[in-house]
Amino acid sequence: MKYVPDTSTIINGQFLKYIKEQQDTDEIILSRVVLAEIENMANQAKATGMVALEELQRMRDFCAQKGLGIIIDGTRPNSYQIRGAPAGELDAKIRELAEEYQAVLITSDRVMAEIGKAEGLAVVYIKESPKSIGKKIEDYFDERTMSIHLREDNPPLAKKGVPGNFELVALSDEGILSREFLEDLAKDIVERASREKDSFIESDKHGTTVVQLKNSRIVIIRPPFSDAMDITAVKPILKLSLKDYSLDSKLLERVEKQADGIIIAGPPGAGKSTFATAIAEFYADKDRIVKTFENPRDLQVDNRITQMSGFEGDISASADLVLLMRPDYVIYDELRKTKDFETYSDLRLAGIGLIGVVHATQAIDGIQRFLRRVDLGIIPSIVDTIIFINKGDIAEVYTLEITVKLPSGMKERDLTRPVILVKDFHTNTLEYEIYTFGEQIVVAPLSKADKAKAGRVRTEISPITIQKVLKRYSIYDYDYEFDPPDSLILYVTKKDKPRIIGKEGKRIDEIEQKLGLSIDVKTFDEKETAEFVIDVYPIKNKVNLSFPSIFIGKDASIAINGKVIVQLTVGKSGEVSIDKNSQVGRELMDAYSKGATITALF
Repeated sequence: MKYVPDTSTIINGQFLKYIKEQQDTDEIILSRVVLAEIENMANQAKATGMVALEELQRMRDFCAQKGLGIIIDGTRPNSYQIRGAPAGELDAKIRELAEEYQAVLITSDRVMAEIGKAEGLAVVYIKESPKSIGKKIEDYFDERTMSIHLREDNPPLAKKGVPGNFELVALSDEGILSREFLEDLAKDIVERASREKDSFIESDKHGTTVVQLKNSRIVIIRPPFSDAMDITAVKPILKLSLKDYSLDSKLLERVEKQADGIIIAGPPGAGKSTFATAIAEFYADKDRIVKTFENPRDLQVDNRITQMSGFEGDISASADLVLLMRPDYVIYDELRKTKDFETYSDLRLAGIGLIGVVHATQAIDGIQRFLRRVDLGIIPSIVDTIIFINKGDIAEVYTLEITVKLPSGMKERDLTRPVILVKDFHTNTLEYEIYTFGEQIVVAPLSKADKAKAGRVRTEISPITIQKVLKRYSIYDYDYEFDPPDSLILYVTKKDKPRIIGKEGKRIDEIEQKLGLSIDVKTFDEKETAEFVIDVYPIKNKVNLSFPSIFIGKDASIAINGKVIVQLTVGKSGEVSIDKNSQVGRELMDAYSKGATITALF
């Protein structure tokens, strides 16, 4: 008897199982269509493709052992047939091969089986059956486990506790994980996600697979995307309502009645999604229509709330659809790429209430992520409240408003401009001012001294003025820091320090009079290293790094999650452009897409 398997029975392993039970097998006919489909999936490092390749090898080994012949026949599909795959072009080529050889078609595809029977073929339909490898991903969890981290040649690791208060524990009793075991576990996860209720494969490409398995979000990565096989499973163990948070009546009233553009910011694992879930269900309890945008979908909301991802992979297309649904609120988890911030802005300007979730190391970073991605002037219209979550609770709340004023620290009235005021919600204290200065966007923090002297006129000296004055004294190698309102720390070499101070301090007195500032002279060795979160935004084939104007001309070390990757000098524009295809550019784009913290050390 001759048999022709289709792709589905190779992927799920049912064909090899079937022919092992048959005593009359003469030949196996493999279509080049099947091989092309498997090759395409494997080249994209999809989990299904890698599983199918291993199954093909097992099938060839079995046939060699039993002396069974394998014939590879049929034409490789062309680009037209590949584009027509959803319409059945490739399946038709497999059925034609079965008819040519008068062979039995083996399939796990119900449509393929019924069409084959209609065409008069001998068909064996094998329904995919659940498999067990003796261990499921759920077996690693207990009531205190937040996430499981499985990496080949390492013991399983588990995060136990609650957001903001957890510990990483090695499950040493499980032993060291082999690559073969993790491949079997990944195969079990993918197969179950395709058949179990409330489960689905979110994405499967380029060595990464993202799966929602009931209430667990699972990320599978393998070479070439990563250096080793790795499975991460996250399962919520804590579900809270707004009553469980320290919301006073004033903040609760703002969330319910006034705030329509809320940003929930915080570091990874701080409890942002848990708080977003609580807000979503709070609005649903108030008889509001609530939807979510998630990629992947992992918020644990109840069935009153519809969860959506990108329509055909495009979030902006989903935004067009959601406008037709007319929801009262949309939960956007998470904002990472420029397209996300633009879509958030469009929905908010359309009048929809929005709650966006972003990664941030401090509250103001929630706004920093919007700068240069949307027009500065509309930010207060799309974001009116920032709620910073840390260690599972609300740490800070800021509000935004825009006014026209002279920025703090400036002297001349013709420098009056629109300024975004970032205030502490509970005390109404001004914390930051955001405004444009030349081509730069300045986020100016106000120190305690600044706030106490908010009404004072302060002095602002341009870098060019400082350069001209110091040049007269042959000082070319220097750096400086403003110490508002009227002081400056000047850093010079050890050799230049006594020369710039002069005999009995007369020369530094002259410089202070010319600049109108009190100057403290220090050497470069006395300068402390400062670290700042910087903004990253891709444009065409470049990835741009944007720095505040005070860092123009300074050397900076760029770090991703604290690891330095490159050293560079900030140009006159306050920006540095890096080729996306360079090693540094690829690292920055990868960090940007993952929402990692990118900082500059000066």
